Amino acid sequence: MSAAGTDPYAVLGLTPDVSDGELRRVYRALVKRHHPDHNGGSPESAARFAQVQEAYARVARARQSPSSALPTVRAADDDPGIQKRIEDLERELAATRAAQSNARVVPPRQAAASGAYGQPRKPTPEELGYYETDDSLTSIIDDAAAELGERLKGSSRSELSRRLTDLFGGAHSGE
Repeated sequence: MSAAGTDPYAVLGLTPDVSDGELRRVYRALVKRHHPDHNGGSPESAARFAQVQEAYARVARARQSPSSALPTVRAADDDPGIQKRIEDLERELAATRAAQSNARVVPPRQAAASGAYGQPRKPTPEELGYYETDDSLTSIIDDAAAELGERLKGSSRSELSRRLTDLFGGAHSGE
């Protein structure tokens, strides 16, 4: 992708009025999808990865400096009422964060992925791919004995004797 030839928003599959959060979400998804380590070192994947990186860098630079050549939505600069509302929301957000910090409250969005006091919880063994089973030698022998009992149930004495002889070896004495 040439620096001046391609619209970075088109490369990312977005429009210029996209929010910063959505921009980051889409960027991360594209980077994960096209990272060369995840695609066996594919040259096409590496090229697409570089395009995504460059496009995101251009958009990020454009959003940091309003005098940039890239179009962005700047309604807040045009309307003082919107600017005041944004400032009020930022103050409200800062106050909420301070209150949560003082109360040691974990925000609900993070509560599922966190332990007490916002500390990351440890993944369970199942989440790590380990599974616990009750395969002790005693339980294996108990299961085998139960299965043997079911197979021998209803057999006559001579048939039982023959089956045990076949199973464990030894002389067979018929009745």
